[in-house]
Amino acid sequence: MTFSKKTFFILLLFVPFIFSSCKSHSKANLPTIQQQKTGSTNESYTSERLNSLEIKKNPKTPKEKRKILYSANMTVVSPLPDSINPQLERIAEKYDGYVGYLSTRQTTIRVKSEEFENVIEEIEKLGKITRKDIIGNDVTEQYWDAQIRLDNAIATRKRYIELLQMAKNVEEAILVERELARISQDIDLLKGQINKLDNLEEFATITISIREKAKLGLLGYVGVGLYKTVKWFFVRN
Repeated sequence: MTFSKKTFFILLLFVPFIFSSCKSHSKANLPTIQQQKTGSTNESYTSERLNSLEIKKNPKTPKEKRKILYSANMTVVSPLPDSINPQLERIAEKYDGYVGYLSTRQTTIRVKSEEFENVIEEIEKLGKITRKDIIGNDVTEQYWDAQIRLDNAIATRKRYIELLQMAKNVEEAILVERELARISQDIDLLKGQINKLDNLEEFATITISIREKAKLGLLGYVGVGLYKTVKWFFVRN
């Protein structure tokens, strides 16, 4: 079958339109996730809706597995702050993790998410905990939206490759190759987003601020001694 130059340009114009329509349709059908105060979620998925999203071939659909990114911010106060970092390194290694950032004042470790609670308990033994913030971020909707857009982008690139084979001259080929370069860049960006979310889900992030326990001066020791003496006197009597 032969195509006129006019027909070729019409096809070239309609491919992005088809891609945009697919993407809009997918977003319109994306299930709404209602976040509860407790961190749990309510959802309702039907086979028809999953089919419309074109993700039924994925081994883990949103109904089967949510994407929760766990992190924590803690402050540890110790009379020996220099001893904290070596212990944090050992904890990270013990739970198949690694140190992401290391300094005398603040250290970040990343550990397997399934060991998150165990690691928190280990850190609590290193000194007095004056702050502990536990965070769970549900990115399920963001993740599957990116996956849908990636699937549509890959399908669009396939259409452009077919269109490139129909090009009858250099001008037509250049136009198609330009669109191929753009859609390929979109695909790389989407793959990067998905891989990042996968990594953040696999490894929980824990940031530990390290503080030295305040030391008493001469007057401080006198005050403590006086306090203990008065306390002993009242308890005795």
